[in-house]
Order: sequence, then structure tokens, then C-alpha cells
Amino acid sequence: MMKRYFETLKLPAIVVYFALVISACGSAGKNMANEPEYRELVEDIRDLEFEIENDWANPSQYSRVNLIGNPNRIKFEEDTVEVILPFFGERYAGGGYNADGAIQFKGIPKELKIKEKPEKGAVELSFEGNRNTENLDFQITIFSNGVARTSVTSSQREHISYDGKLVER
Repeated sequence: MMKRYFETLKLPAIVVYFALVISACGSAGKNMANEPEYRELVEDIRDLEFEIENDWANPSQYSRVNLIGNPNRIKFEEDTVEVILPFFGERYAGGGYNADGAIQFKGIPKELKIKEKPEKGAVELSFEGNRNTENLDFQITIFSNGVARTSVTSSQREHISYDGKLVER
């Protein structure tokens, strides 16, 4: 009797399983190219008029660090960018006594590239900057919901990434 009970449950379980798999796969490939919030994001990024504030720093070898209350930003305005990001990790070279430990850059971004990723609902930016003898490489991904992920590679420090959001547009 128990065997017959499990056999009757098997078919509905298989049907439910395949329905879940099909519905999960169907939403993954949605193209956001014509969605209003995505188009607005692309326009703001292409105009280089936006600001990011980060909530978390993700050092390579250490635990996440909450940045709420710590001044930080990435602000694009016309043709310049201002970056102020607290740094947590090892510095291999440069610096010195009384040197500022934050990642800072202000100026015209070099090798600026903007790439639309409508299948992910995101826009990717990459650019380079120099401060004194330090070379900085920035990779920023901004999603249509305002979430931003920033990755910084430096010639003098460990790699670090940041999680944040666009400041109200």
C-alpha cells in the first residue's frame, strides 16, 4: 500500500520540478534593452553625470568592511571623475609617513570604456588613473536597480572591490 502511495506522488513531483526549472530558465535571458529604467541608466552613464556611494569594501585577504559612516564616493561630472575610497589591505610600495591611505584619484579618466550589457541589465565602465607614482585600474558595473560593484587594481596595493549604489539621480 505504501509503494502505491509513493508511485502516485512521483508524477506530480516530476511535473512540479520541470515547471520550476522551465520558469527559472525563462527569466534568466530577459533582455533589458528597452526597459525604461535601463535606458535611463545608460543615458546617465553615457552623459558621465552620476555618483556612487559604497556600503561595503571587500579586501582580498580580509573580511568585508562596512563603510557606512566612512566618506567614500566615485563621482563623474562632465569629463572628470573624483574617486575617494578607503583602503583595507596590504600596500606593497609607495606611501610613507603621513601619506593618505585611501585610494584617491581626481582628473580625466584615461582609456574610458563604456559597455552596455542589456542581457544582464547592467552597464560596465572601465578606466585608468594615476596618482603620484600609483597606477590605478577601475572596473565598475552598475545595474538598472542602482546597485554598483567597483573593482580596483593598483600598482602598489592588493586588489580590492566595493559594493554600493548610485546616489539618487
